[in-house]
Amino acid sequence: MPETPQQPGAITREWARLRADFWDLGMLSWIPVLLCGILWLIFSAGIARDLPIAVIDKDNSALSRQLTRWLDASPGIEVHEQLASSGQALHLLRERSVFGYLVIPGDFEKQLLGGRQATVQWLYNAQFSSHAGALSRDVRTVTTTLSAGIEMTARAKQGVSTIQAAAQFEPIRTQLNSLYNENISYEAFLTLALMPSMLQIFIVIAVVTTIGRELRDGTVPQWLISAKGSWLRAVAAKLVFPLMAYTLLALLYLLFFSLGRGWAVAGSLVGLLMSMFLLVLAYCALALLLIAATLSLRLSLSGAAFITAPAFAFAGQAFPLMAMPAPARAWAEALPLTHYLQLQSKYWLAGAPWHYGLQQMLILAAFAIVCGALGLLLLARRANLPAAWGRT
Repeated sequence: MPETPQQPGAITREWARLRADFWDLGMLSWIPVLLCGILWLIFSAGIARDLPIAVIDKDNSALSRQLTRWLDASPGIEVHEQLASSGQALHLLRERSVFGYLVIPGDFEKQLLGGRQATVQWLYNAQFSSHAGALSRDVRTVTTTLSAGIEMTARAKQGVSTIQAAAQFEPIRTQLNSLYNENISYEAFLTLALMPSMLQIFIVIAVVTTIGRELRDGTVPQWLISAKGSWLRAVAAKLVFPLMAYTLLALLYLLFFSLGRGWAVAGSLVGLLMSMFLLVLAYCALALLLIAATLSLRLSLSGAAFITAPAFAFAGQAFPLMAMPAPARAWAEALPLTHYLQLQSKYWLAGAPWHYGLQQMLILAAFAIVCGALGLLLLARRANLPAAWGRT
């Protein structure tokens, strides 16, 4: 009698499927690397520079021209236009050619030289909070510096020493020290947080797709045969490649920013590595639960988009978690990304020891165990029935 051909093992079968599909293999390798690279390029400058503003100089005096030159010399500001009226400035503001304009009054120099207060008016487009915040900070710095210089010069002419003049002008001085992101770099603030946010999208899509296709194509019996009838083996074979690939991508992201860009891990490296692994594991388990609950590739992908795409907005990086309304905060706490980004902030930039993040790591582990166990149970009970196959 002819021998029955040997069935490949579940892992061998999955590897053969990946090798035969250019795009599926790309989802585990070059596609996330490419998109993360593009994302990094957006914020690679770190600090916003030369944001355009307009100046309306109604005085056209030596001091008003000096103020304009100092504004243009500030790293974050470029004086794009010098205009005659607010109407022209508003036109440029609406065109987004500039993001704000400064109005210098006609008696600017006269008021200052007479020892009186002169008020310049700064108007900006508050629709763009990042632009507005950076520009307002730089405009305030320039005007304060010029004001202090004029005041100290006037007092020096009265015979007051430079040290005394400085003390009289600013009797209470605030010393500002930024911690954990000294240069207020967008690369550290946003890119370090957006990379895992993008990674979690790929993880869920990859796992949902690889299991969902077995259900859609009705190949569950062959899948189970390759795993010798064990659902645990079958699911493990599906998860092993995404788990390995995205853990390696997380390590690549860590090496790039810590060694290549100089954002060294200030706290526990072991804690950060464990957090990265738990993040990948938690989203693999969440994807398994999604496909097991719906038994539909289309519905699972829709659910993946609903959960992962807006996750960064709820993670507490762009808007403080504690300031969110209760429903929004509850949803944020239900996302693994929220807990991972808290761990990353502690370990990578803030220099925290590993035990500072123990609570968040336990939460990520709970996500992985609970979602994984429920997903495996649902899949074993429901996916082996012909009625579950062939859905889109």
